[in-house]
Amino acid sequence: MSTVIPHNVTCFDVFNGDADGICALHQLRLAFPREATEITGVKRDVALLNRIDAKAGDRITVLDISLDTNVESLRKHLMAGAEVEYFDHHAANQRFAHPNLQLYWNDARDV
Repeated sequence: MSTVIPHNVTCFDVFNGDADGICALHQLRLAFPREATEITGVKRDVALLNRIDAKAGDRITVLDISLDTNVESLRKHLMAGAEVEYFDHHAANQRFAHPNLQLYWNDARDV
């Protein structure tokens, strides 16, 4: 996770507005500081990637929101050339590989 961001790149932190998402973002940014536009919603409001209009080179970090709920927007951002780091434990039945996608997913009960 590089912290040197070119000036023409926008960074987004997209996270669930419950304790899991907020704590995940806090821990991540303590370890890897980065200025980013925060995109969040209340606990059940998880279709958050559709609130971003990413362009090539933009960096999107996603925490604690279902990939299955956001798969169409995720594909759109990747096709636009954005880089996405996705951390989650929810259903990811529609997960896929892409060169600009780093998916850290585990649905084990103790994760």
